[in-house]
Amino acid sequence: MARSSTVIPAKQISTAESGTAQSVQKLKMAAYCRVSTDQEEQLLSHENQVNYYTNYISENPLYEYAGTYADEGISGTNTKKRDEFNRMIADSRAGKIDMIITKSISRFARNTLDCLNYVRELKDLGIGIIFEKENINTLDAKGEVLLTILSSLVQDESRSISENCTWGIRRRFETGKHKMSTKRFLGYDTDETGKLVINRTQEPIVVRLYQEFMDGKTTDYIKRIFEREGVKNWDGGTKWQSTTLMSMLENEKYKGDALLQKSYTVDFLTKKRTQNKGEIQMFYVEDDHDAIISKRIWECVQLEIKRRKKYLEEHGTNSYSHRPESNPFASKIICGDCNKVFARKGWRSSTGVDRKVWQCSERYKIKGVMGCANRHVEEETLIKAYLMAWNTLVENREDFMEQWTEQLQSENLLESYRAEKFIEYTDGAKPLTEMDTDFMLKTLDHIKVFEDGTLLVVFLDGTEIECKNEEE
Repeated sequence: MARSSTVIPAKQISTAESGTAQSVQKLKMAAYCRVSTDQEEQLLSHENQVNYYTNYISENPLYEYAGTYADEGISGTNTKKRDEFNRMIADSRAGKIDMIITKSISRFARNTLDCLNYVRELKDLGIGIIFEKENINTLDAKGEVLLTILSSLVQDESRSISENCTWGIRRRFETGKHKMSTKRFLGYDTDETGKLVINRTQEPIVVRLYQEFMDGKTTDYIKRIFEREGVKNWDGGTKWQSTTLMSMLENEKYKGDALLQKSYTVDFLTKKRTQNKGEIQMFYVEDDHDAIISKRIWECVQLEIKRRKKYLEEHGTNSYSHRPESNPFASKIICGDCNKVFARKGWRSSTGVDRKVWQCSERYKIKGVMGCANRHVEEETLIKAYLMAWNTLVENREDFMEQWTEQLQSENLLESYRAEKFIEYTDGAKPLTEMDTDFMLKTLDHIKVFEDGTLLVVFLDGTEIECKNEEE
């Protein structure tokens, strides 16, 4: 018997420019709009896009309005921060959308990978995307080929735009022109031209930070002082970070200068930024704006930061001063034998009396194994040695004036600053009778302990005064 075949005609289907849809069932059509900046003309364009697509869908009898998703002032190079876009994708996965219409590929995504991934995912769900400008319907057979080509062109355009913007920014940097955000910058605001202007409410906080640091306090100690006093930071809160305080101390903008391009964008798609460690050129602008801190004090602070780092390296410790409120001599007692720091110990005598003693940290570095053989010293002995040495300095002030006067002329600004302060501290000063921790931090560099009982008190101006352990 000969085989026969019969043609079964296709069902009559009503097609719309948005894709294929049964005449008896409307497509749930959604629109996506995006502008990449918050400029007035762009926001107007954004508003026009929303109104156009809302009316377009609502007035078409083939469509059921499924909503308009709109992102304002958001880059299209990635989708992480595009809340409305991500909501649209979630609604698509939930079956709330059958078709999406958008102005162009660049409005949908400037990242080729993102664009194709979402197109394919939506296509697998039976959801098409209409790109009006390019006249592409992703449900068409030729749609993805065209989309791949055009998406790549859009991504390259985005790269070109990014490079042009970067070039323009760097040209402005070369002429000293810049705009700077002060949202997280304590002490300054910006005027209508973008120039830094001093915030007079915050200015005293910055001044105090620099002074407290030069008075011998660490950023960790200053942090606790600020929090205890309820000093407000840039966002009005009273929580501080020692790392933030250190970055403020190192920020050249407080002396009126500006170092531009401290960081740069390494990937125009991800917008990832990294610290500029010399990979690309930087620009230094002197006297860019009004200073909060004098150049002399700012430079002194930088020298003091370097001095403390060197001190830590020389004495094998990682803390310049740990909680001086309760432990004033922390990191300031140095072994005369091995040059390492002494550590504070709590001892109880045979009579039940608690004692604070200081012992070389190298003595029992390995548990049970004797290391440095230098002697321990009572904390009371250290207090007496400091008071005795300072009072000797005050009593013999005239003998030290020649030294300080000479140091005032030093090219080393920190040395000159210390001499000036010691002249001020000793002028009309009365002998100290008890320990004042804050004053000690202003004046004492360290006390070196020797095996023979000698204590060498070294002040921050470089003066050394030898004392003998009275327990000897």
